[in-house]
Amino acid sequence: IDIVIEKSAKVVHGLIAKGRKPAKLLAAINVNQNENSQYSLNSFQEGWNLSRIEQHIKQTKGNAKTTVKGLQISDEDNQLATYSFIRFDGPGGHLDQLQKSISDNKSHSIFKGLIEVPQIAQQTQASQLSKNLLLSSKSKIDTSPQLKIIADDVKCNHGATISQLEKEELFYLQSRGINKKQANELIVNGFCKDIIDTI
Repeated sequence: IDIVIEKSAKVVHGLIAKGRKPAKLLAAINVNQNENSQYSLNSFQEGWNLSRIEQHIKQTKGNAKTTVKGLQISDEDNQLATYSFIRFDGPGGHLDQLQKSISDNKSHSIFKGLIEVPQIAQQTQASQLSKNLLLSSKSKIDTSPQLKIIADDVKCNHGATISQLEKEELFYLQSRGINKKQANELIVNGFCKDIIDTI
């Protein structure tokens, strides 16, 4: 998918990629944003035996806004990957990125994100967060949010969390009369809700 967003234009983009074994998915999204433009990407992937979605987003002149939210749910022996490359080639750019993954059974989930802020991209504000949930001791999650900053007048942050279902949360729900399976589903649904709602 190739998208060019002209000056002051707005694009809201949704990508739902649902597959099933033994299907594989290799996809790339290339976006060039001009000044004062807005781009929003909301993506979901699930079920592929192997998938890799690459996001290449460039703010060509700055003063643009980018929002990226993604969710991948892997099960059985799926391997789902998201590779994100976002570059600011002008000042005053803004990015808000949230990537979530859920892995169960023997599946493997991967996120690699890179934000580049060269010298010309002063006053950039960028946030990249990867939140992940392991549902099995045999599943695996690799996450690597990265910043490459040359400019000195910026506000940029990144972070990653990997957790399992919290026993205290399960106990709280079960103490209110909810069985264990329903409690698990409620917690997982709550984890996904902010991404699903945008799609």
